[in-house]
Amino acid sequence: MENLEIAQITDAFNQLNFDSSLQLDDTKDSNRNYLVGYCYEYGIGIEKEEIKAFTYYQKSADMNNSNGMYQVGYCYYLGIGIEIDEQKAFSYYLKSAEVGNSMGIWKTAWCYHFGIGVEKNRDKWGNGLKSEHGKCAHCNKDNTQPAWCLSCDPDIETRWTSGHKNIDNCMKTFQLRALRYEDAIEWIPFNRLLEVKKIGEGGFGSVYSATWLDGIRQKVEKINDDNHKRARETSSIVALKTLASSKENNNDFLKELAIFGITQNTETKEYLMVFQYANKGSLYKYLRNNFCNLKWQTKLEILKNISHELHYIHVNAGYIHSDFHSGNILQSQQDNISSYIADLGLSRKTDEKVLEGAIYGVMPYVAPEVLLGEQQFTQAADIYGFGAIMSEITTGQRPFDGHEFDTKLAVKICKGLRPEFAPGTPKCYIELAGKCMNSNPQKRPSAWNIYSIIYDWHSMIASSDNDNEIKKQFLEADKVIKILPMSKHPDEIYTSKIISTKSISKAIKGIY
Repeated sequence: MENLEIAQITDAFNQLNFDSSLQLDDTKDSNRNYLVGYCYEYGIGIEKEEIKAFTYYQKSADMNNSNGMYQVGYCYYLGIGIEIDEQKAFSYYLKSAEVGNSMGIWKTAWCYHFGIGVEKNRDKWGNGLKSEHGKCAHCNKDNTQPAWCLSCDPDIETRWTSGHKNIDNCMKTFQLRALRYEDAIEWIPFNRLLEVKKIGEGGFGSVYSATWLDGIRQKVEKINDDNHKRARETSSIVALKTLASSKENNNDFLKELAIFGITQNTETKEYLMVFQYANKGSLYKYLRNNFCNLKWQTKLEILKNISHELHYIHVNAGYIHSDFHSGNILQSQQDNISSYIADLGLSRKTDEKVLEGAIYGVMPYVAPEVLLGEQQFTQAADIYGFGAIMSEITTGQRPFDGHEFDTKLAVKICKGLRPEFAPGTPKCYIELAGKCMNSNPQKRPSAWNIYSIIYDWHSMIASSDNDNEIKKQFLEADKVIKILPMSKHPDEIYTSKIISTKSISKAIKGIY
């Protein structure tokens, strides 16, 4: 979402002052009533008054606005502007769910599960959760996770506002689904971020580093059998990234993994997502700096992490990355190395369409069917990029280094040219990479299949079975002297650019 649009929406909130709110008593616009209630609840442009917030939410609900229905249930549950009434809370959650409100659907399910305002009905939720985590301080019922009550804490986490309803609604939808304390994303006041420094810029926003004074949430500490203590790092270095500027991408921040929350620069009014700081840079840079010392166990650990993240994007989120290369994989290391897939600015839902005739990407990582313009980016095309990265892991060098990234190279890729592997690379590894880069996308494995295979290899290397054939192959490969050649291309060559699929298709037809 463009900054101008954000400013316009925020201004619209600020213009809903006390006088204009009074004029809405007889309005027939249910969404306006909902917005006024929202302003009263959080004090946006008017003095904060929870009783009036509830009144306007109720008006909106009475006009069958699903957001208004949900907010009335939310108010009844937490006692916002009205006395707590769990039965009425459930009633309004259910009403909002019946008209498709995603937050209402979620809360209705949990009401059935815990018997909040309604008789417990496990058939409408599933098997119950065992509680070994003490009591909730709010409702005095069993916690569902250490120091976390799923019926109360997600609601309590949503008691904030960014001043921007779209961002609020999107973030709060995810907050309501947080199953554990450490999973909840947050609205982070900008004054809690110090030493903000610009560290990069790309086609999808600027990236900064900062020190977050409140620190990243950590796993809950167990005090005794009945008590747990929430924990945070004393302070944390984090990365900040401006939200994408496209109208289509106003929820893009929720596609990024390892995200901690959202903030707003108080001077520029830009919204930024706060996420994991990769202290080892991109996978490409990590390989260039550490290649000669890397053992296969570490290489497989990296690929295991990446394939698991890719599975999450494909299956859990239902997205296609569409720009999958080693520059978009970030490495972080404390004790162990961790990998994060980033820059999902081009990612889209599996059923979304894109313009034909051109694509955006780094040519050596783009699947041949996409280069030809025969297919749009698919999850199978992401798998092709993973295969190219598998080659890079063996050589420490990006695919086709020294080649011109032109129509001639694209034609060769479409005719079967693939990246090379380092001498001594285990045969099983080359075979898996070859499957990933198969010319037929239907024959490529899924991210989960890849993860399962690499997980097994990694376990075999760590095992005490020295007669295992797979283990022998990787240990022998570790004995090969590693030489890292100088890169023939500057880094900017391996950034995403427009590729004309029409030109490639014409060249192919001309050759044949």
